[in-house]
Amino acid sequence: MSVGTLVTSRSYLSKQLTSIHRAISEKSVQFSTGKVSNTYGGLGDNRLLDLQLTQKVGQIESYQETTTRANLHLKTLNLTLERLEGLRLDAKSAYDPNDFELEADGQTQTQSTAELLFHETANLLNTEVAGYYLFGGTDTTSNPVADVDAIMNGSGALAGFRTVSDEYVQANLGANNNGRLDISTLTTNYAGPVPTDSTFTIAEDGAHDFGFDISSVTNGLSNTTITGPGGGDPDSFDVTLTGQPNQGETISIEFTLPPNHTDTYTLELTAADGQAGENEFLIGADLEETTQNLRDVISSALEEEAQTNLKAIANQWAADEFFDTYNGGTTMRVDGPPYDTATGVVDGSATTVAWYTGENSATTNPREDKRAVIDTNLTLNYGARANEQGITDLMKSLATFVAADFSGGTTADEKYYNTLSQNMRTVISPNADSQSGISNIATDVAIAYRTLEMTDDRHTQMKSSYLTTVGEIEGVDKDTLALEILQLQTNMETSYRASSIVFQLSLVNYI
Repeated sequence: MSVGTLVTSRSYLSKQLTSIHRAISEKSVQFSTGKVSNTYGGLGDNRLLDLQLTQKVGQIESYQETTTRANLHLKTLNLTLERLEGLRLDAKSAYDPNDFELEADGQTQTQSTAELLFHETANLLNTEVAGYYLFGGTDTTSNPVADVDAIMNGSGALAGFRTVSDEYVQANLGANNNGRLDISTLTTNYAGPVPTDSTFTIAEDGAHDFGFDISSVTNGLSNTTITGPGGGDPDSFDVTLTGQPNQGETISIEFTLPPNHTDTYTLELTAADGQAGENEFLIGADLEETTQNLRDVISSALEEEAQTNLKAIANQWAADEFFDTYNGGTTMRVDGPPYDTATGVVDGSATTVAWYTGENSATTNPREDKRAVIDTNLTLNYGARANEQGITDLMKSLATFVAADFSGGTTADEKYYNTLSQNMRTVISPNADSQSGISNIATDVAIAYRTLEMTDDRHTQMKSSYLTTVGEIEGVDKDTLALEILQLQTNMETSYRASSIVFQLSLVNYI
C-alpha cells in the first residue's frame, strides 16, 4: 500500500467516524424528543402542511376555551330557567280562587306562598357565574334585579310597587269608590202629593281612561225613559220613570273597563215585587220610591264591582306599568296627587324604583346580548334579560298578589281575592297553542347548548385528526429508531477497530 493510499484511508475513516457520530447524536435527540427535528426546516417537504395543521390546532384550542366558558353559562342558564318555569307552575297552582283563608298576619295562605316564590324568583334572576350575571343582557357586572324590599316598598325617595298600585286603585275607584261615576240624587216632579216623574243621572266624572266608561243602556222597563248616553267623553245618561215598571222587566247597563276599554261589565237588573233578590230592584209604593230603589241598587252594584273586579284590574294595570320595561319602557305613574280625581299618567322613571337595571336598549333579539365565537363564521348567541315578557309576567303576577290587601275579610274582599286570583292565573298562563314565555327562552338556550355540544365534538375530532397528522410528520418510530441507533453504534465500533489498525500503521510496519 502506498503512502498516499494510507493517508487517504485514514482521512476517509476519520470522516466516516465523524459522520456516524453525528448520525447517532441526531437520532439520540430524536429518540429523546420523539420528533424528527426541532425546526420546521428539518421536516422537508411536509413543513408547510405541519405549520398549517399546527395553526389550526391552536385555533381550535382557542375556540375550546370559549366553549368551556359558554358551556358553564348555558348549563347554569338552563337549570335556572327550568326552576323559573317550575316557579311559574307553582304560582299558577297557588292562585286558587276558592282558597280564601286569612292567616293571623292578615294575609291569605296564597299570599304567603306568593311571597316566598317572589323572593326565589328575584334571587334566581340575579344568578352569577364567575362574575357574569346571566339575566342582565350585556350589562353583566352587577345584579340586574333590585332587592325585593326595594321593589315592593321603595327605596329612599323612590316609590315601590305598593305605592304605584295604590295610586292606580285610587285613580280607578275615584272619590265615590264606584269607578269614577257620579250618580245624582233624584229629581222628582209632583202633581200635588203624587209624583208624576222621577229622574236620576249617571255620569262619568271626566275625560280619562280610569274607571268605568258608559257604553250603552238597554231598557226593557215600562214607563221608563233613557236619555243618552251620547258616546262622548265624559258621557252620561238619565233614567226617568213616569210610572211603575212591571215585575220581571229588566234594564241592562254596559260599561267598558280600563285601561283599553275593550272589555265590558254589564249590569242587568230585574224589577221585583214584594222582595228583591240579587240583581233585582224592588217596585215601591210609587214611582219615586221605585226610582230610588233602582238608583240605590245601581249605586251599590257599581260600588261592589269597583271594589272587586275594577280594583283587581287597577292592580294589574299598575303591575303592567311598573314591570313592563322591556326595550326601554319606563314606569308610568298616575298624575297626582290627588289620585282619585286624576285624568292621566306621567313618566315615573325618576321617582320610582327600577326593578330591572340590566341592559334595556331596544332589540329584536335579546339573545344577541351575549355572543361567543366558537368556530370560524359561527357565533353562539345566548344572552337573556330579566325583563323579557315571560319572566316579567311571573314577577308582576307574584308582586301583584303579594301587594294586595284582603285583610278586611269581608265578602267584597273574598270576591276581590277570587277575581285577582283568576286574573293572575291568566297573566302567567300561555295560550292553548303555545308554551310559556319562560319555556320559549329555555328553548332558545337549549338550541344554543346543543349547537355548542355538536361544535365541541367536531372540534375534538378535528383536533385529534390534526394532531395525528402532525405527529406522523414530526414524530418518529422509536422502535425503528432504536434499531437504527444500535446499527450505527455497531458500525462505529467496527470503524473504530478498523481505524485503530490503520492509525497504528507506520512506514516501518508498511516496509
